[in-house]
Amino acid sequence: MRGFNEYQKLNSEDQKAFRRYLWANAVVGAILLAGLIALAVNVPGDKSETTDQHATIHHKLLPLEPASISPSP
Repeated sequence: MRGFNEYQKLNSEDQKAFRRYLWANAVVGAILLAGLIALAVNVPGDKSETTDQHATIHHKLLPLEPASISPSP
């Protein structure tokens, strides 16, 4: 309750400025949350052109034959 009591002690101009500050922070937080959700929503079955290009690049980098791990005599 300490914070609320301090808010009530502020004059009307300071209360208005504080409310604008809180509103601006809420808007910025909502935008950042929407961005995080957009980044997190990546459907595994959805293949875009970029994903196909990425897979093609990695396929070209793979060796043609797997390396042998058995020691040579």
